[in-house]
Amino acid sequence: MMIPICRIIIAVLFLTAVVFPGSCINNATEIVLSEEGVNIVAAIMLTVLVIAGTYMLGNVISDPKYIVFAKDELYHLGFSLLMLVAFSGIVLFTCSTMSMFYESIFTHFDAESTCYNAGSQMNSVSMCYMNMIDRDSKRLAERYIDNYIGYLMDSTFSYSIQIPLFNAYTVSGGAYKRIISNQYDMILNTFIVPSLMSISMQKLALRFITDNTVRWILPVAFVLRVFPPTRQMGNIMIALALGLYILVPFMYVFTLTMYELVMYDCEEYAHVACDNTIDSYGCSDDPIATCTNPNSFWNVARLIPQAFFLPNLTIAVLITFLSGMNKAMKVLG
Repeated sequence: MMIPICRIIIAVLFLTAVVFPGSCINNATEIVLSEEGVNIVAAIMLTVLVIAGTYMLGNVISDPKYIVFAKDELYHLGFSLLMLVAFSGIVLFTCSTMSMFYESIFTHFDAESTCYNAGSQMNSVSMCYMNMIDRDSKRLAERYIDNYIGYLMDSTFSYSIQIPLFNAYTVSGGAYKRIISNQYDMILNTFIVPSLMSISMQKLALRFITDNTVRWILPVAFVLRVFPPTRQMGNIMIALALGLYILVPFMYVFTLTMYELVMYDCEEYAHVACDNTIDSYGCSDDPIATCTNPNSFWNVARLIPQAFFLPNLTIAVLITFLSGMNKAMKVLG
């Protein structure tokens, strides 16, 4: 019962990719024909050569084992090609979901997205958001370092009065600024620098996934599916390719959208987020001013979920997805 249902699902995805072509689907189907898809075509051609060679060998030596092997591999090759085309159907569903999400959420806030445009791919949108949050974290780090050093230097300023034949008197003119300097130093080293490191690593990982999943993981998966002993490993790598190329950018698009939209909630919590040191002692008069300060605590705080919590959530969802796909691929063969 399970096998027909799984095949029906794949057939629906295949028909979806064919019947509902759009800008996102055109991009998805062009992957195989682009430079990234050259290795996939090479892997498919290698599989065809192995099948043809095995079939001819079986006919020459009259050994039915080779002929049965060739026919079995032909079935699995056809199934692999069907999954490759159904890949576009999966992309269509995710792109449609992303489009519906953006149209509803940004209409609600009466705003425009910095990175999303109609027909955009998830990979390009997620990389755009990662570049944005990377720039924000670098700007905050640079600004907090400048303020830390500036206030530390100002704290050493002093006045000295020397009376001849009597004594010298020294008065510190900015010792209190050392406390402000320590506050900048604490925030910098506790939150901003670790966030910057985490975001930089995520950006590199996301770029690696975007550039290499289709180019290397899928071709290797097709080659591994040729031979029965390695077929299960090939199934796992196909599931891994789907998870990395679709699910991971999909998660990043949603979570990084929250990073962009959370600024619209700043006014509601301005009286809590405003700090006299960071916001130039304006909290008692106008705490909402912290929402327009690019170096405010609110801007530091919105880095933290993306730097530490949301990547772990993505990893957990990816592992769950791989476990489910592995079971489904075992059923399909």
